Amino acid sequence: MKRFTLFLFLCCALALGSTVAVAQDSRTQERRENVEAAKIAYLTDKMGLSSEQSQKFWPLYNEYENKRRTLIKGYRSGYRRDVEELSEQEAKARIDNMFITKEKELELEKEYANRYLKIISNKQLIKLYRGEREFTKMLLKRLDEKRARN
Repeated sequence: MKRFTLFLFLCCALALGSTVAVAQDSRTQERRENVEAAKIAYLTDKMGLSSEQSQKFWPLYNEYENKRRTLIKGYRSGYRRDVEELSEQEAKARIDNMFITKEKELELEKEYANRYLKIISNKQLIKLYRGEREFTKMLLKRLDEKRARN
């Protein structure tokens, strides 16, 4: 009987744990979507995009962002170890890989800048880059304020 009770308790705990994990994933996904929607609205306004430009620009921008995230995620995936645990050779390899990734990211940015310029003007491209930095600063400021309140 004790084993059955223990088994039942473990099953309930696992079910509850996975429900909490799914709920957290759902909230995280919802927050991410809210941030993305706010970013699109903010940048659209900053760049002064027309509705025709928006229809062409945002799918291309999202494609760029997905490729950039994949590139960075690939770089970061193998580097969870503490720096103090690395040998000098491993540290050098990590630094070399970091520069290779940054070069790939720059090439990706250049490629998409050329593609963007078929849709938007040079001034709008500058406003995009400025707007991205401003939006990131605004998010970080709000995050700091939220942490300070808690």
